[in-house]
Amino acid sequence: MANDVVNQHYIPQCVLKHFANTKNQVIETLVDSKRVYKTNYRQSMSERYTYEHPSLEKNKLEKYFSKIEGYFGKAIYEILGIIEQHENGLIEFKKIQSLVERYMREFIIFYYRSGALLHEFSFMQENENVKINYLLKNILNSNYIRNLSETIIKYYNISIIKSDEMAFLLSDQYLSTSALSIKGRFLNISNRHLGFKGVILLIPLSSKYYIAYYDGNAPGYILPNKVNALTDIQTREINKTIINNSYKKCIGFQEYSVKNAIVDFERKSPSITLGHYTSGAKTGATVKKELFFNENDQESWDFFITSKFVKFKNTKRNDNCPCGSEKKFKKCCIDNYEASMITINQLDQINKNPSSILVNPNATAEKGIAEFFLEKEDPRKLNFNIENILTKKK
Repeated sequence: MANDVVNQHYIPQCVLKHFANTKNQVIETLVDSKRVYKTNYRQSMSERYTYEHPSLEKNKLEKYFSKIEGYFGKAIYEILGIIEQHENGLIEFKKIQSLVERYMREFIIFYYRSGALLHEFSFMQENENVKINYLLKNILNSNYIRNLSETIIKYYNISIIKSDEMAFLLSDQYLSTSALSIKGRFLNISNRHLGFKGVILLIPLSSKYYIAYYDGNAPGYILPNKVNALTDIQTREINKTIINNSYKKCIGFQEYSVKNAIVDFERKSPSITLGHYTSGAKTGATVKKELFFNENDQESWDFFITSKFVKFKNTKRNDNCPCGSEKKFKKCCIDNYEASMITINQLDQINKNPSSILVNPNATAEKGIAEFFLEKEDPRKLNFNIENILTKKK
């Protein structure tokens, strides 16, 4: 019966509460309709039947995630407490880093549990239940979760960013990622996949503090191995990335920060790509929507993927720009054209050396969302044991 299924959260309640006021309310927005309203955090970021599957007993996954939340919630309080001790000059930043690293696997698991990832897993799929298959294939792969966690810990810079106004938002993707550089256009991955060069990862702790891991051209106000207090403008720039990681909902503590971020939201969907091989085989994939932290990169990416660069070939610097602006090429589209040429050259190098896109040759990259055609699974067949995915840390 329907009432046997509990309200299932795709963002942990132990995280949501750190974005709530004293009345346990958060400011929530439906990003498509841009409707803003208050709601109890216990009702936020949740739906009935989120984790239900015909081959699993009712509420099994929700109960499993609740067990992890039982100790993960305490860990968040501990991390927040150590950050405050560091700001009071009582401990070194290394203490913060060590504690965050201890729970990196949980951060990754909750990322795969998130509403945004579930949306991507089921995008354009005939059977809605397939999203649980993809979720379990990732979180049950202990080697993959461990290696991806170690990649973030070993090869990315770490920083804490702070909003004194408690103005940070929380995406329905839980972890927010953005590309800090253009790598290329690929069949099954995006420019912002974890494990790549030029990526920033934002891990929520509260409306006041986020953990930032990054490689490459991060904004100058995010310095490694310290707590960085952001201005209102800088916080809004971070929130632009966070809300654009969302597909359905985004929440915050401050109503003004939610409303400001809605203005910066751009509706984009995942994409479906198809590949044909010389052998006659074919494959397809769901690709995460592209998101670039820097506006110049976003403009160059749009210029590249729409193939606008083709008509600029052989244009000289002092020629009129082919875009029709009546400006000289050198004062108009030349930067985007040159960026497209760099991207094309990079793709050639990546084909010759695929590991060149990794943050380190020994890094593990985040898997593509969903790949199909070559491997067709029956979504009704599940034989997973979810009881021992993680052991509680001492």
